[in-house]
Amino acid sequence: MTFPFRSLRTRLLVGTVFVIVLVMTAVVAMVEHRQRAAIIGEVERRGESLAQSLATMSYGPLLLYNFTALEQNATRVAAGADVVYAVILDAEGRVAAHSRHPELVSQPLESAVDRRAAAAAAPLTQATVFGEHREAIYDFAVPVQIDRQKWGTVRVGLSKRRMEAEIWQTRRELSALTVLILAVGGLVAAVVAGRIVRPVRQLAEGADAVSRGELEQRIEPSTIDEIGRLAEAFNHMTAQLLHQRTALEDANTELSRRFRELADLKSYTDSILSSLTTAVVTIDLEGRVVMLNPAAELLTGFFAGEAVTRYCTEVFASTGEIADVLMETLTSHSPIAGIALTLTRRNGVTIPIELSTAPLKGSDGKDLGVVGVFRDLSAVRALEDRLQRSDRLAALGTLAAALGHEIKNPLTSILTFSRHLSRRYADEGFREKFQKVVPRELERINEIVERLMELARPPRLHVATVQLPALLDGVLDLYGNEIEAKRTSVTREYARDIPPIQGDENALYRVIVNLVANALEAMAPGGRLILRLAWAEGPRRLGHHRRVQIEIEDTGPGIAARERDQIFNPFYTTKEGGTGLGLAIAHKIVEEHGGTVDVASTPGVGTTFCIVLPVIPDDAPPENRLPG
Repeated sequence: MTFPFRSLRTRLLVGTVFVIVLVMTAVVAMVEHRQRAAIIGEVERRGESLAQSLATMSYGPLLLYNFTALEQNATRVAAGADVVYAVILDAEGRVAAHSRHPELVSQPLESAVDRRAAAAAAPLTQATVFGEHREAIYDFAVPVQIDRQKWGTVRVGLSKRRMEAEIWQTRRELSALTVLILAVGGLVAAVVAGRIVRPVRQLAEGADAVSRGELEQRIEPSTIDEIGRLAEAFNHMTAQLLHQRTALEDANTELSRRFRELADLKSYTDSILSSLTTAVVTIDLEGRVVMLNPAAELLTGFFAGEAVTRYCTEVFASTGEIADVLMETLTSHSPIAGIALTLTRRNGVTIPIELSTAPLKGSDGKDLGVVGVFRDLSAVRALEDRLQRSDRLAALGTLAAALGHEIKNPLTSILTFSRHLSRRYADEGFREKFQKVVPRELERINEIVERLMELARPPRLHVATVQLPALLDGVLDLYGNEIEAKRTSVTREYARDIPPIQGDENALYRVIVNLVANALEAMAPGGRLILRLAWAEGPRRLGHHRRVQIEIEDTGPGIAARERDQIFNPFYTTKEGGTGLGLAIAHKIVEEHGGTVDVASTPGVGTTFCIVLPVIPDDAPPENRLPG
């Protein structure tokens, strides 16, 4: 069934008529509005003119109380066309003259319109009705003022009949014009629609054939206007479609081949991920888990099906540091390598792991998320423990040899004196030398033993809040005289956002004192000492993993490469008369604080000691605090 409004010709005709109706409605409304405004304005101007004229004629009679003259004036004005009444009121609002009702003279008028007119201090126009037939009128009131004193009010009522008759006449004329324009416009629209619809129908039939796959369609243009150009475009389109179909068939064959290759590649990639012994996890830009390979399933205890689409903070809730590192990489778009963590598996078992993360990007460089790689360090930790035991045994042997060497010299002196004691005891010079040398050598042995005991005894740290800038400044104050005497320039480079840390202030003070003393001793006069305080590199803002570093740099002769690996060993020293225990004790104190100390040196340029310490927040749980 064909509906009449589905044809293009009908819709063009209806649309044209609709537009004409809209335009003519707007024109009629605008013309009527303007004509009505003009007619009303003319009536208002006429009424105001009559009222002003009556007011001018009534000045004298009102002053002289000449009611006869006032009556004549009102009657003369009321004789005009469309004038319904003319009324003159005295200063008290009573009727002085009335063209329609002379019997109301000396009486006040009580309606709301009458009261507003009597009280008007300026010309006033009101729309109201008059008489038994409720005739619509305009009431014009003008006060009569003499020397700024109101002596009365004149009122003139004009009928709206002629005004409304003129407005209706205008409406009839505009309606007739609208009907004429609709008839002519509809006829023209029907002719134009017929000329447009015929070629369009041909185009529609051709398009239907093209939709059925019959691409060998052609329409001969019958005109050179837009319809003709549309026919040419249709012919060009069908030719292009025929060409594109052939190309698409070839492309489909190629895409099918590439799809098979991609499927094979995906299968190959999945096989690689499944075969990896290293755990791999990926998250998207919202922090949701996208993939867990089988090694990650075995390591974490989660199946991929239950972990995928969940937030990483939820999956790794028992090991929050993993989610923190993944989200840090997602936020900073920077890789993080080699973070040592302890993973709590789903069954509660903890294993040491190493986590490395990197931003995951597509072939176009667009961010896709983050990939994290976990490495089980259980076997590595076991090997490290065995290696550390071997190192401790080797260090114990080295320590024993060094201790024997350090104690041998004072013991040799004491042994020599003891052998000669019985034979030369009467020699006063011998006894004096004995009393001078033997106690000194015994004190030296005692000092070595005390330092060894300090190096070996368990930590006894008194943990408190430590302000690192104040600690560094205190060490510089201690060596202020030596710095001034050697004309050493001191540079302080302290970051402003370093918070206080928790540690043993006295122990850390001894570490800094030892390093600053070594730097000052190593430099010639005029050297430069630099103290830096900054955040350590890496993911320093992940909860209690935040770390700060202290650097002490000098411009001394530097340390040779073969010596740098031994400077923290007990009894190793390059200073004459030194015990070689200062740096070993400093290294032990830093390790007791959960930190590290390293040295970088370039011979002939200078040496830099770098201490990295953890920042433990005040609200950290007890297990994260240093031992007290």
